[in-house]
Amino acid sequence: MLMVNPLLASADPVRHVIDKPLWQSADGSIWWVSNVTVMLVAGAVATAALVIPAARRIQTGHQRRLEDFRAAGIWANLVEVICLYLREDVFKPVLGDQTDRFCPMLWTFFWFILVCNLMGLIPIADITSLLGLGHHGQGIGGTATQSIWVTAALASISFLFWNGVALAKDPLGYLRHMTAGSPWFMWIIMVPVEIISTFIKPFALAIRLFANMTGGHLVLAVLLSFVGPLAATAGAGKGILIVPILGAVAINMLEILVALIQAFIFTFLTCLFLGQLVVHEHEERAHEGPDDEAAQGTVEAA
Repeated sequence: MLMVNPLLASADPVRHVIDKPLWQSADGSIWWVSNVTVMLVAGAVATAALVIPAARRIQTGHQRRLEDFRAAGIWANLVEVICLYLREDVFKPVLGDQTDRFCPMLWTFFWFILVCNLMGLIPIADITSLLGLGHHGQGIGGTATQSIWVTAALASISFLFWNGVALAKDPLGYLRHMTAGSPWFMWIIMVPVEIISTFIKPFALAIRLFANMTGGHLVLAVLLSFVGPLAATAGAGKGILIVPILGAVAINMLEILVALIQAFIFTFLTCLFLGQLVVHEHEERAHEGPDDEAAQGTVEAA
């Protein structure tokens, strides 16, 4: 990546993270297709191409033998391990016996965001800019999830998902959730707070993913912006060139970790918000008194 970075090493690092139109209206007021649009579609295609074949290889329904794992291949087994970890150790403690119902949607969030994040680390825009493609030679590519519009769309889908499922499952329970289990005379305070909290959650999801994916690219662009001036200097100035290059390599490695963490956090928080609305066991236990818990323990022991 460090060998071809005309965009990252430009005088204005912000140019690297700003979306650019590829096809727009005559007056430029409407963008029909932009870099982010292309990368969003490419991310969806790449996710399907990577995950669906792997899922077909690891389909269960019978007792799997060692030969089945070998035949599936390394990638399919890696996908299976990650999906099983998410289901058993992340989703199930929150969703309980409803885990399998919501796993497909949650898995889709995780893999799509992860693939989009990682594709942003490939210097596609830099390569296409060298080929003279894109908007005024600035290349086609970038990170779809560093656009606030994309992260807002993902957060909106997540918001509609957990609220829609909760309303469809138990409308009265959804309304009771707005009271946060408080006494009736506290509802005038708790209901507005819960409504505000409901709309803050997708906002936080969108901003968190956008900020983390944008920040790393800005730091990387700033470091590489020193490469050109230092390379043009004579004498000892060239020796300092190693500092921004090593810093850029370190940031690249960190960005890989951030890409994985942010996909996990978005998925986990979606699961958590969903569990708060569709799983009410903790609320029922909260209303049980000591006698009720003792009676329940006696019944279970019997």
